Amino acid sequence: MGSILVGIDGSDRGRRALDWAVRFARVVGYDVHMLAVIDEAIANKAGVGVETITDTVTAALEKKRQAALGSYPDMRIQASVSVGDIVGVLADSAAMHDLIVLGSHHGHTIGETISGAKGLRVSVSTSVPTVVVPADWDAKQQGTGIVVGVGPDEAVSAIDFAARAAVATQQPLELISAWGVPAWLERTAESMGGGLTPVGEQRQAELDRQLGRLAFEYPALQVTGRTVEDSSPSRALIEAGREASMLVMGTNSRNALGRTLFGSVTHSVLLNLKVPTIIVPQA
Repeated sequence: MGSILVGIDGSDRGRRALDWAVRFARVVGYDVHMLAVIDEAIANKAGVGVETITDTVTAALEKKRQAALGSYPDMRIQASVSVGDIVGVLADSAAMHDLIVLGSHHGHTIGETISGAKGLRVSVSTSVPTVVVPADWDAKQQGTGIVVGVGPDEAVSAIDFAARAAVATQQPLELISAWGVPAWLERTAESMGGGLTPVGEQRQAELDRQLGRLAFEYPALQVTGRTVEDSSPSRALIEAGREASMLVMGTNSRNALGRTLFGSVTHSVLLNLKVPTIIVPQA
């Protein structure tokens, strides 16, 4: 049986992350493990002993666990508290689970936005998928269907994760290959010969290959795919996934250009989060 690690920080975003994780875990048959991380440096700066904070957080976490079990008595939900660097502890702990779920910083303090999304920092530091749940996510208002962004390297791991999730949740899957260059580079691309048309044709061919593979490997899956040319691929993915229940993306492209382009796309999507977004590391 698999398991989901949920980062809990006592905020409303942590509550939403836990709600999403429990609902998803019930569908796929996973256990849930709640983890709160205490940053010793922050505790010392505040003049509060780590032991005191640990006791307080442990008690609060147990209340959350009991409340979750009250709503889902048939599930296995555990809780623990660790001390250390928050991102480091979360990333290391995630390796013992099948995926990690975090609440989004988006919509909270400016400082968190400037310092970067914790979800992105965790996703590039761990080997399991990282789920980032929007600060305003509401299970009663979530969309339907799963959208997966297909990057320059086809993001096979992300596609397969999305396909399994779609089958488990009985939702349709849509592959989106969003590509393009900034408007100020279009003329340069044209002058290099061939323009951007061959790029679009190549991306469509890659997409068709993946659609054929999915139809063979997941016969029960309802899957479609399309390419979208946009000077801002992140904007295209955000719009494509706006009405979906989740957006899935891959990381760790095999080539330097792919890492730069798709890495920046991933970062932009997480900073403009609309739906629960899952970052899947490439195998």
